[in-house]
Amino acid sequence: MNSRQLAYDIIKNVIIYGQYANLALKQNLQLGKERDQPLITNIVYGTLQNQIYCRNQWLKHVDRKIDESVAVLLDMSTYQLLFLDKVPDYAVVSEAVDICRHIDSGRASGLVNAVLRKVIIEGRTELVGKDDLASFALNASMPEWIIRLWSKQYSEELAKEAARSMLVESKTAGRINTLKTSMEEVLQDPAMHPSRISTFGVIYEGNLVATPWFTDGKIVLQDEASQLVSELLDAQSGEDILDICAAPGTKTASVAEAMNNIGSIVACEVHPQRTELIERLMDKLGVSIVDTVTVDSRDLSEVLRPERRFDRILADVPCSGLGVLRRKPDIKIRIKPSNLDELINLQKDLLNEAANWLKVGGILVYSTCTINKKENERQIEIFLNEHEGFTLVSERTIWPQDVGTDGFYMAKLQRNN
Repeated sequence: MNSRQLAYDIIKNVIIYGQYANLALKQNLQLGKERDQPLITNIVYGTLQNQIYCRNQWLKHVDRKIDESVAVLLDMSTYQLLFLDKVPDYAVVSEAVDICRHIDSGRASGLVNAVLRKVIIEGRTELVGKDDLASFALNASMPEWIIRLWSKQYSEELAKEAARSMLVESKTAGRINTLKTSMEEVLQDPAMHPSRISTFGVIYEGNLVATPWFTDGKIVLQDEASQLVSELLDAQSGEDILDICAAPGTKTASVAEAMNNIGSIVACEVHPQRTELIERLMDKLGVSIVDTVTVDSRDLSEVLRPERRFDRILADVPCSGLGVLRRKPDIKIRIKPSNLDELINLQKDLLNEAANWLKVGGILVYSTCTINKKENERQIEIFLNEHEGFTLVSERTIWPQDVGTDGFYMAKLQRNN
């Protein structure tokens, strides 16, 4: 299949039909020629990352409502014209007109051709909104409500720095599997570099997934900031651990490795197919102490004995994902402010349930991959007010601009009575 047609189909499925970008690529990328797959990936993620900016660039040249399928085509084509230097302008316009013939039998071909030629003439320009924050959001291709949320909760400076950092391409980060290799062995590869913030993290120059390091289970893909969650849990050999939201199993595996594969971990996941993901990853990495359970972790009494208690519990809860917009730009298109309230209630229920299963003296780590005080600091404040037997040991927010990682929040709690 033609590479730009394939890229268009994937982007359309994400923007119009709500498919996850990583799944859409995984399911369709092989339909393109192998040599074209990096370009297809670039066009898909680049368009999604810059979609707000690109759409507002071409909208200036349209005076009527157009079909959303044509709008997506203009988004993709504008991204290529303004951000990809190696793609000739004439080729982008020609391919866009060809794709348009498959969308509406070519009825919008003339419009697409005219709009894109105006985009070429005008080039990349500064967009202007109703005020400074609105203008910034347009040019940073970030939903305005997210910029205003961060500005209100933290500061305008932090909000703008975070948004800018989200436009910088993410590095390929991994965590070594200490059950199969060592940092010394891994760093003999000249493409490997030690992480700046995580003990067993590495940065790889190239396609890590295509290397024996990954295929043999010696290294797992994991952002550096994400690795700090299991480090904060600090699980020890022989302990009994509960992971209440475990899929896809990356953090579960790192906990098992920290325990030297000695002890026990109960890994919970609500969806059966994601439970299978955990099991496959454990097999690949050589982890044998994990028992997977398919359950809604808001009520663990369905699967745990009433008297059972755990030394440490990890609650890496579902969240808005505002810290991972660099890797998952489709979140910017999909998420709405109303989604946050639903998530906050779910997080509270999960945290409260997890607390019921912790031993006295035990450690509970709560974490999210978002930047939002209502899901993070405020969630912990409410929990502590309602649970007098718990104390806050430490909490930390990692901003995406700090060292170029995902944004994360993590809090370490201890049960005293």
